[in-house]
Amino acid sequence: MTEEIILITILGGLAALDKTEAYQTMLSQPLVIGSIVGFLLKDLSMGIKMGILFQLTYLWVLPLGTAIFPDPTVGGIVGSFGFITLSQFFPEKTDLVFFFVFLYVVPFSLLAGWSLTLQRKLNLKLIPKVDLDSGKAEISKINNLFFFGLLTSFGRGVILTGLGILGLFILVKSIIGFLSFIPDHYSSGIQIPILGFGIGSMFHFFGKRKNFVWLGLGLGLGIAFILV
Repeated sequence: MTEEIILITILGGLAALDKTEAYQTMLSQPLVIGSIVGFLLKDLSMGIKMGILFQLTYLWVLPLGTAIFPDPTVGGIVGSFGFITLSQFFPEKTDLVFFFVFLYVVPFSLLAGWSLTLQRKLNLKLIPKVDLDSGKAEISKINNLFFFGLLTSFGRGVILTGLGILGLFILVKSIIGFLSFIPDHYSSGIQIPILGFGIGSMFHFFGKRKNFVWLGLGLGLGIAFILV
């Protein structure tokens, strides 16, 4: 388990880079990152399922301006890892596991979003120094500032992912163990309203007639994943 946690935290750092300064290959999206988490934990199908659920959960997020929004990247990683891992401890209470993992991940991703805002403010403070060094043609100093920005993003992702996983084991696991006497039917079906909310958001943002073909193809791929 220790090796998996180390890999997941490193993945959190790489995804944070992808979301900000580097590449932006969509690796940081919950659907992609959840699938990778599932692959690393040897449960790809569940990783894809969690990726879809958390992608739909954060579909409404449009990080504009200086407002604080949830960080879907951290939410997708911690949520997927939490559900797959804690389900192994409580195999008969998977609905209860998902319920409390979801309750934990959403506010935690708000904390991650706040940290991303702080990081961007830090980057803004570095811009005048970059301008000064560029005017003096001091390329080495500019490179150092650039690598400092990359290291800051990577470190933020690693630390937040690690803290999220720590909270899963200390807080969420304890709560589930304490409340494991709750009958399953009280927590069953929690995934259905999340799917409904996400699908509603999808049609709200992309439900123009010209997009119906793509929405239909996406629905077909989703059904294929379920059947496979």
